Amino acid sequence: MSDIGNVIRGHKANLGNPNTSDESKQHSLEVIEKELGTETKTEASDTTHNGDGKDPMRVAAGLKAALHNPNVSDEAKENVSHHLADMTSPSHADATSTPHAGDGKDPVRVAAGVKAALHNPNVSDDTKEHLKERLDDMS
Repeated sequence: MSDIGNVIRGHKANLGNPNTSDESKQHSLEVIEKELGTETKTEASDTTHNGDGKDPMRVAAGLKAALHNPNVSDEAKENVSHHLADMTSPSHADATSTPHAGDGKDPVRVAAGVKAALHNPNVSDDTKEHLKERLDDMS
């Protein structure tokens, strides 16, 4: 007998797979609703994602990663930086608002990360000086 959790996970994966048919997705949705006894949230009703079903926080993280990737061309990095700037504009901030700072990071956790880096023996002395200044600015 199959584990019901695995069955539901498989059907949820089917719902997110762009290569499956609408009929297959409808069947998966019906199975999930039957097993859970509730209606499931679709991407259109999910408030943590934007209209295309992507989490804006994860999109921004991917763009930031591209900026630091040495294999990305300068032209692409320029386009990425413009797209990232558009995402962080005030009109877009309403869709991605969090209880944290404007960059979406919790200041307490950022400070904890900086303090951890200060105690890390693999961090250079120059970087530690910079981190000390950053920590002072955060206070």
